[in-house]
Amino acid sequence: MIVSLGYFLYLAITVYGWIVLLRIFISWFAPNPDSPFMRLLRSVTDPALAFTRRSFPVTLGGLDFSPVILLVFIYFLGNFILLGSQALGQGAPAAVLLPVFVICLLELVKSLVLLLFILMAARAVLSLVKPNPYNPLALIVYGSTEPLLAPMRNWFPKGPWGLDLRAVLFTAFLLLFYSLLLDNLQLMTFKWAASYGLGAWR
Repeated sequence: MIVSLGYFLYLAITVYGWIVLLRIFISWFAPNPDSPFMRLLRSVTDPALAFTRRSFPVTLGGLDFSPVILLVFIYFLGNFILLGSQALGQGAPAAVLLPVFVICLLELVKSLVLLLFILMAARAVLSLVKPNPYNPLALIVYGSTEPLLAPMRNWFPKGPWGLDLRAVLFTAFLLLFYSLLLDNLQLMTFKWAASYGLGAWR
């Protein structure tokens, strides 16, 4: 019963996450806000988006990242409900929810680090090809990475062909952080969860 309920909630949260993602994607094309579909989409997503913007007004490079924060929270909550219900369904005590929480948090951090790794690697490539700075994808890459790289501007000269050495260094750091620290922390947390007798519960 617990596993079925957890899976149902996980599916519902996942579907809502896709709806939010659809709303963000459609907004790039300046849709007619008075169309029936957009009114329905706004009624479903605006309360959560408005709450996130008020609570976490994060902007990077002039880009509003509060929708990304909402998607991150949806991803974390869905995983926590799914894995927690699986663990409880196998008869584990409620205390197992703590290592499950940490596991989901580490998976979230790993996903964010991987995303940042991709953006930094893209930043390094863009520094070589020099695209139109007003290209939407270039704006996203530059806007999300510049706040992290700006403090290093005076430390590193331009590399060969204008290569952004800051992005290269940050990419290497993220790779080491992911493989040496996060993977080992996650392994330790799985062992912690296994101490409750769950075994291969995932």
